[in-house]
This record gives sequence, structure tokens and C-alpha cells, in this order.
Amino acid sequence: MTRLVVVGGSAAGMSAVAKAKRVNKKLEVVVFERSRYVSYAPCGIPYYVEGLVKKLDDLVYYTAEYFRKERGIDVRSRHEVLDIDDNAKKVVAKDLNKDEVLEMQYDYLVLATGGKPLIPETLSVKPDGVYTVRTLEDGERINVACERAETIGVIGGGYIGLEMAEAFRLRNKKVLLFQRSFLMRRAVDLEISKDIEDELSKHDVTAHLGEAVKGFRDRGKVTHITTDKGEYPVDMVVLAIGVKPNVDLAGKIGVELGVTGAIKVDERMRTSLENVYAAGDNVETVHLVSGNHTYLPFAPAANKMGRVAGDNVAGGSSVFKGVLGTSFTKVFNLHVGRTGLSLRQAKEAGFDAVAVDIKHISRSHYYPGGEQIHVRLVADKDSHRLLGGAITGKEGVAGRVNALASALWGRLTVEDLTQLDLGYQPVFAPVWDGLIVAANIIKRRL
Repeated sequence: MTRLVVVGGSAAGMSAVAKAKRVNKKLEVVVFERSRYVSYAPCGIPYYVEGLVKKLDDLVYYTAEYFRKERGIDVRSRHEVLDIDDNAKKVVAKDLNKDEVLEMQYDYLVLATGGKPLIPETLSVKPDGVYTVRTLEDGERINVACERAETIGVIGGGYIGLEMAEAFRLRNKKVLLFQRSFLMRRAVDLEISKDIEDELSKHDVTAHLGEAVKGFRDRGKVTHITTDKGEYPVDMVVLAIGVKPNVDLAGKIGVELGVTGAIKVDERMRTSLENVYAAGDNVETVHLVSGNHTYLPFAPAANKMGRVAGDNVAGGSSVFKGVLGTSFTKVFNLHVGRTGLSLRQAKEAGFDAVAVDIKHISRSHYYPGGEQIHVRLVADKDSHRLLGGAITGKEGVAGRVNALASALWGRLTVEDLTQLDLGYQPVFAPVWDGLIVAANIIKRRL
């Protein structure tokens, strides 16, 4: 019997095995996952810490037991893969519960090892009381620790940093947020970032922007965050600087890495080694606007990559075309969405790009409950092609950003967007939608 071994049981890994088993029921499938959980939603950790999600198990989609009984998939949680011998087609894993080492042969291998917290060398020595946010176990530890904390430092102003800051404030903690540049710099331009900064201020999160964290002071447990501008007393710290690909095992067996440092794969998720596939937050992919290789570790892409890998292992012919980086976050009452390239990213990619910002209404002006939205569009002067955009507001953000993502997927021009047949109804949108208004304005600047 042909055996597929998958290393990693989160989004990509479990999507891969589910699809592979569905396509080829005779395939023997084994999953090794270091954590207690498989098929879970780490993006829900801030809402668990906040108290909105009552139990950690609520963030689990399917249990290992479900996969074993209902899908015929041998899922082994609390098993860490220590080594891989691709010549012998063998993995070496350790049962962390029994402290036993086992070996297993494979015909196909899927590396779904995901990402791991990005920790600068200056912060690599972490005293007690400093936490990262990646697994459900991390969420469990943070939830317990913040019960006893009064002042919490959050290092990093990206998605997770902002969401954790909100979670702590909603538990009535004093929150100090540190970001070396402006908020969400890797995703949005300063014009959008300022909306987020204003929202943090309204909810008494103290944002130390343009301030680089140098280290910690501790007495067995963290007591202060030290920056290039001063020292700040804290009771605990969350490091949320970013994610990097977990490619340790891939490196051991000589899998080729790409320009981003993540695993290089083709559109069928095949690596440089025969019968070895990779999917999820450990691989790089193509950005569909710039055409460049990129590393964007988001759950929707990881799930799709895993599904493609599983289908191809089982004999299918699926492809994964790439990403736009479409993403959302919520910062207290402010919804933030973005897709494609920011103006800075577009210029770095070589486009002669221009951007426009408008403030508009989410509903018809006479219908109660409407809110102001901020629409930012980015386009190329030469081709008039849409390159990206971002929207903030208290409502009406997600649908518009998804519409813009569809326009980017279809390589529409600004002129195309001005004619896009978006829906109108006073409850949901004005007759002149903010996307159309922004498109007409940027059209005049090209």
C-alpha cells in the first residue's frame, strides 16, 4: 500500500490529508503533529484571551480522534519529527507522551511544518513572562499569565500584536504597544496606519511608535522592556513581531529554499525532491500583482495549498496560482482590510504607481447607521492596472476589499473598476460606492 506521511497537522497538513484520502481511499495516510491539537484556528487565540471564545477546544475544527475514526487517517498528535532520511524514505519521530522514538517509511512526504515566531537576536534571550503567539498551547499560557498581570507589553504592531493589545485592554489591563516603525507597515501605507493609531488611542492603548526594543530587564521574571528611548515596567510581554518559515527539516534533507527563505515549490506544491511536497506557512508563492516570489503566511492560502498538494499526491492535477495578500483585522471598533500591493510595495516592485485616498459613506446618507469609510487605491500610471488597496471603517469593509481582490485577480484597470457593477441598496451601500468614487478620482491622476 502507498503511504503518505505528513509532517504538521494544522491548516495545510490536514487539508492535504483530507483531500488525498478523498481522492484515493486506498492511500495510507499518517500525520505527525507536535502539539496536542490538529486542525485548529490559531487566529482565534486573541478572542480566547479576550474571553469571547470560552474554551480553547472551541478553536479546534476536528479532533485527531475524528480523523482516525471517520476518515481513516492515522493522526498522531504529540509526535515530533526529529529527522528525515529522504534516501531511505524514512522519518524519525518521537512520541512526546511516551518518550519513545519510532521510524516510519513513506512513499510520499508533505512538509506542512508551518511558521514559527520571528524573534530578533537582540530578544532571543527571553526571561520568564515573555510569550509568543503561535499555538493553542501558547494561548493557554498567555491566558493564565495575564490573570496576574496589570501592565502588559506587546512588541509588534502587525495583525497579532494589534489583536492581542485589544484582547488585553478588554480585560482591563494597561497595554504598552511597541513598534519600530508605523503600525502594520508590512501590509499598509502610513495613511491607513494612522486610522489604526487613532483607534488605539481612543481605547487607551499606549503606542510607542518609532521605538526599537533592545531587550528586557528581569529578576527571574521580566520586569522591564528596554528600548532605544527608555525603560518601561511591565508584568508580562507578548512578542508578536512576525512569522518566519519553519524550514529546519526541509534543510536537513536538502529541499531547495526560495528567495524569501521559505521552501521553493512549483504550482503543484512539489519541492526540488521527488515525491516530496510542501504546503502552508513554510513555503513561498507568487504574488499575483507583482509577479515576484513572496512569503505571506495566511490561513486561507495555507488551506488551499494543502488541498492542492493532497490532490496531486493522490493522482490529481491541481495547481495553486498564487496570492494577493488579501487580509483583514479588527482593532476595537475599526475594521481594516487590504489586498494587493501598498504604494510602497508597488514602487519597490518597479511600478510607476500612484495612490489616492477618499473618505466616503458606507450606506446611503439618509439611511440610519451608516459610517465613514476610508478607501485607498493604488494603480499603475503606465498600464492603468489596479495594483492594490486598503479600506478602514466601522462597517462595510470586508465586502468591498473582497470585491477589490476579485478585480486584482482579473487584472482589471482603473477604468474597468469605474464601470464595475457593484450592488446598490440604501441599507448596504450608496448609489455611488466608495470603490467607484475612488476609481474615478485616481483615473484623473493617471
